[in-house]
Amino acid sequence: MELIEIKGLFEMDFGSPSPTILSNDTELFVAFYADKEGSSTIPQVRNTVYDTGVFALKFKMYLKYTFGLPGEETIQGHPYSKLGLQSYSFYELRNSDLIKSLQEIENVHSEYNPERWKKYKHFILTFHDNMFECVAQDFEIREENIPLYNQIKVMLNELSVKHF
Repeated sequence: MELIEIKGLFEMDFGSPSPTILSNDTELFVAFYADKEGSSTIPQVRNTVYDTGVFALKFKMYLKYTFGLPGEETIQGHPYSKLGLQSYSFYELRNSDLIKSLQEIENVHSEYNPERWKKYKHFILTFHDNMFECVAQDFEIREENIPLYNQIKVMLNELSVKHF
């Protein structure tokens, strides 16, 4: 496995990025506060109704995601820490053990095609208090100058429009 940091898109908020996740069957959004210029290393308390500076990652054709532990204080206990996993970062894990385990599960399907799996990537976002992992085909990033509360409405609307 090889952990590759995806740099230059944003600098994670060091205090309260307030990650929020919305998904349907095929698309997944993760919105959070970040600092594009990396000028704030001082933790901030965020007001999700008024504070602006939200980034949203939209993962396309995702298969699985997890969200929760570890946080900054315990990330060194995660198995990927030996690969360089650190808090406040965005990564792609190549030759992922998670993708291999999902592939083994799907191997019993009558229409299993190993070529399909070449399209998928394992992405990891590490925040202050938690970590997000996702297996998806790709992602796009959006920077919004709106509060997180409003961004959630935008994401929900986009997910709803496609299904109704």
